[in-house]
Amino acid sequence: MYFSVIAPKSNQLRSAAYDLAQTPYAVHQWLWNFFPSAANQDRDFIFHRHERGQDVRFYVVSHRLPVALNDAWIVQSRHYEPQLEAGQMFSFELRANPVVTKKSEAGKSRRHDVVMNAKKQLLAEQGLSTQAKWADWKDKNMRPLLYEIVQERCTKWLSDVAVRNGFRIEMTQGETSCHQLQVNGYGQSNVGKRGQNVFLSVVDFSGALVVTDPVAFKTALFNGIGHAKAFGCGLLLVRRLE
Repeated sequence: MYFSVIAPKSNQLRSAAYDLAQTPYAVHQWLWNFFPSAANQDRDFIFHRHERGQDVRFYVVSHRLPVALNDAWIVQSRHYEPQLEAGQMFSFELRANPVVTKKSEAGKSRRHDVVMNAKKQLLAEQGLSTQAKWADWKDKNMRPLLYEIVQERCTKWLSDVAVRNGFRIEMTQGETSCHQLQVNGYGQSNVGKRGQNVFLSVVDFSGALVVTDPVAFKTALFNGIGHAKAFGCGLLLVRRLE
């Protein structure tokens, strides 16, 4: 496995700007160009788009070594073979698509944004129909804050996913440590092809985790967690905490 950083050269920002301005679907297609392959090649990489001010880069975990697309981009890669043990603690960042899978009346499974699903449940508890909107809540003073719903439901989603992927979220506070899970940036983006409306819910997590199952956790590091990996979700960025 390889861990790579793909970033524009400092003197080529203008040339790289067009690539960076694409839709999420187009960015996904564009990243394929760093991995020359046959037309029927399955995607064998996951990525995270990092933006801070004018600093834009892509973190990538892949089975194959990426190659620079053109003179505007630089690729820095290293072998990625983390040595893991139960009990190790890491700081982490994760962009995820938190969803819950439910069956429709027709018996078909569908994925639902955990926040939107929670809002529907709360509206139903108020005696409102499944078609009701959040603004239809009768007593606005008693309506839960969206921030609180996002924090509660996304935290639960991550905690549940962690169990299946060999880690747990650490949220201890004391004189020598303070690890508070951060849940930020909840929103929806259109990831459809040009002219299509396909909306994807995304949230950014950061905090600390503890490894509980090294084998399962390594699989999560290599393959990502959750859905929408083709659109930059699921890659766990970790750093060892002493």
